[in-house]
Amino acid sequence: MPPRKFQPNAFVRHDLPMTRDNFTNLGIEEGPQTHLIFAWSPSGDLCNFWTLFVRALERLVGPRNVQDYRLAVDQDRSFAFILCPDHADAEKLRARYVTVGDTKFFFELVKSVVKMTFYDDTNQHLRARNWIGD
Repeated sequence: MPPRKFQPNAFVRHDLPMTRDNFTNLGIEEGPQTHLIFAWSPSGDLCNFWTLFVRALERLVGPRNVQDYRLAVDQDRSFAFILCPDHADAEKLRARYVTVGDTKFFFELVKSVVKMTFYDDTNQHLRARNWIGD
């Protein structure tokens, strides 16, 4: 398949906020990225988002190649992040969409990521400062 020509910022996200759990699951740090894809679905409240998302990725890269990609799914927001093996694979996923059943998944390239603020990160818990004694 010939390479597709896009405008430089078409289907690209900059300074995308991510939860701390997603940073840990993907093994990445805050800042510029070259291998990261942001996948999202307009369908909300999907109880089996992980399974549908893996099926969508499988359709794009083939069942034997899914193991080469790192995945982090944010169930609360119907988002998923894919760490591709290299930049060329990330470019191949850019601007694609897949339909699994009635659910559509859209894929965009991520140029840079930032950590969510503490209060916006739903997976963080407040620290106890004082314990009430007897």
